[in-house]
This record gives sequence, C-alpha cells and structure tokens, in this order.
Amino acid sequence: MKLKIVVLVCALAFTATSSAASDEITYDVLELPAVQSDLATKSLIYSISKFGDRYFATGQHGHILYSEDGGDTWQQAQVPVRSSILDVDFPTPELGWAVGHEGVILHSSDGGKTWVKQFDGLRYGTEGLAYYEALAEANPDNELYPLLVDEMDFAISQGADKPLFRVAFPTSTHGYALGAYGMILETEDGGEHWVPVLENVDNPGFYHIFDFAPMPGEGKFFASGEAGLLIEGDINAEVGRKVETIPWEGSFFTIIDTADGGLVMGGLRGNMFRTDDGGMTWTAVKKPMTSAIVDSTRLSDGRLVAVGIGGEVLVSKDNGVSFENAPVSGGGQKYTSSGYIYAVAEGPDDTLLVGGRNGIHKVKLPK
Repeated sequence: MKLKIVVLVCALAFTATSSAASDEITYDVLELPAVQSDLATKSLIYSISKFGDRYFATGQHGHILYSEDGGDTWQQAQVPVRSSILDVDFPTPELGWAVGHEGVILHSSDGGKTWVKQFDGLRYGTEGLAYYEALAEANPDNELYPLLVDEMDFAISQGADKPLFRVAFPTSTHGYALGAYGMILETEDGGEHWVPVLENVDNPGFYHIFDFAPMPGEGKFFASGEAGLLIEGDINAEVGRKVETIPWEGSFFTIIDTADGGLVMGGLRGNMFRTDDGGMTWTAVKKPMTSAIVDSTRLSDGRLVAVGIGGEVLVSKDNGVSFENAPVSGGGQKYTSSGYIYAVAEGPDDTLLVGGRNGIHKVKLPK
C-alpha cells in the first residue's frame, strides 16, 4: 500500500462521501445488529471453517456461529449487521475477519465472539472513486485508471449491492477480500484502511471471484470465478495473471489444493478439473453425475471431499483424479439428493460438518 496515496484518498473520500450523503441509498441491514436466535443453527448456512480447535459457521441475517466442542453445540456471536455473512478467516486465534453481502467486512479481536464493522459496499464506491481519480491524475498516460474511475462511478450508482465472497489474511495485518464483479480489496494495516487493487488483476470483464487456493511457493495462489475465470496470483509481486488454459467457460465455485501439489476446481453442472503442473494443463475429474459443485475441503488424511448443491457428498482417495459418492450417515434426508449443501468442513472422529438451507449437521463419513 502506498502511504502517500492512502493519505490523499482519505481526504478525497471524506469530500466525496459528504457531497454524496444526500443521494446515498440507506441499508437497514448495515445499521441493525444481528438478532440472537435459537434457530440460527437451523437457518441458511453459507460457510463452515475450522481454525485451531474452534469451528465457525456463517449464514443469513448476520449470523456468525462458533463451536468449541467439534460442532456438537454452537453459540451465536455478537454481529453489528444483518447482512448475510459468507466467509471468515482467522490468522491468529484471536484476530478474525468476516465478509458478506452489501460489501461488509467485519473484524473480531476476541476469537470471534464479538465483531465490529470495518468496511461496507457504500464505502467501496466512494473511496474507490477517490482512489482511482488520484491514480488517474498522477498517471495521465495510463488508460486503465479512467476505466476504473468509471467502474467506481457505477458502483456508487448501484449502492451497496455487491457481496464479498472470500477473505484471506496471510498475516495478522495483511489481508484480501474478494467478491462479485471483480471486487478485490487489500489491507496492510489490519483493516484500518481497505484499498481496491483491481489494477493489479487481469480481469477486464470484472467477473465474480468465488474462491482461492494456495499454490506451491510462498505467497502464490489461484483464484477461481465466473465464466471460466482463473487468476494466478502472487502476493509478493502484487499481480494477478489470467490463466488461459482453462478447458471450460463455466463458473468455478470452489478450488482446493491436493496433498501432492495439484489443484482441483469444481463448478456449474458438476464439472470438475484437475491440474498437477500449476495450471499449464487440465484433465477432467472422473466422478458421478452431480449438481453444481459448490464447496470442497482436504481432510487431515489427505482425502478430498466435494459437495454438490443438490446434496451430493463426494470423496477422492487419489488426490482428485477421481471422486466417488460417499454414503454419509446421520443427516437423515436433509443432506441427500433431495437436500441442499453449500458448505463442508472436516469434523472430529471421521465426521463432516455440512451446512446449507437446513442449517448445520454433523454426518459420519466412512473410511
């Protein structure tokens, strides 16, 4: 982050926000705290993650839940918004960030029990406009910055309607938030400032970015998205290059790294592809016919689990070369071909924690 630009942006953003205040669309979900509910664990769940010995689940109406007993019981965190929350990350046991609809970015400093709002989609437009206007003025020969000025003008006209899908903090101060229409925000000071970095990523169509996975090499990663988008990123070089070798132009909702250094992507129509050479070539994964693959995880024993939105649970024992249907038990009819799954995480003692339209359930996964 360039400090001189940050100072200029802060000054310009204040002016832009003040002048546009009368025209702003108001969002009650950004102003009202999440309601404490006994039904939160049975409501719509978008993500389940494990950090240390604690599990976190995120869902609609600002729900963030945490479990300290392997997912048997859950407590609801104090959250200052009612926006749907889509993802969390904890670089340390105490410091965490969460993102979701209306471009919200939340921060916790007590292990996820309470949260404060750091950023939202209204600020994305106004502060992003000031940021790129400053860059355009300082770099008059760069044709990209005027395009990004127009993009931020458009963001202001749309209000806080864009969701952030993923958040990642490589360190306790340096993090990224990724989302719809190519939104990428970066912070280098623990969220005190969030700055758009669209100019560093090769995504001229402003396609949605849904997920990411680490690549071999410190600070390198892949980010998958809409319309066959795959970005090869390098945090150290602050650059994201579009990968042109993808064999399919549909959306990829999930990407996971394998134990042998490969990568597996899953998306619409149940399509899954695997690479073992850093994305130079791809092969179709051998698997049963399923609905869209929406989440995946690597178990501690190296097996991969992928889930379909229609309720399918697939397991791979060969680093993603092939997947088979897994006869999970304990979920009743809630997570079968007639159910819905949006999220999966490894639970204790050969279990999976699955989340979706029917809330959170623990199911037994056979060896």
